[in-house]
Amino acid sequence: MLVLRWIRERGCVHCLARDAGISQATGYRYLHEAIDVLAERAPDLHQVLDRCRREGMTHVILDGTLIECDRVAGVRDRQ
Repeated sequence: MLVLRWIRERGCVHCLARDAGISQATGYRYLHEAIDVLAERAPDLHQVLDRCRREGMTHVILDGTLIECDRVAGVRDRQ
């Protein structure tokens, strides 16, 4: 729960550890272990770009987050 609360609320690890009834050091250890697990499961940049190409995406923002968007730019007739 400590890790989920930290991800969602970005709370102070000391406070989250206290609420969970564990030491601050243990709280940080749990947090870093969870981040390592998530990082191992996350796709790397090449996998993400391959997926984008397969799905026909024309634009990609490389900020570390893959977000689907339903906005499509239309082509205007020039007058």
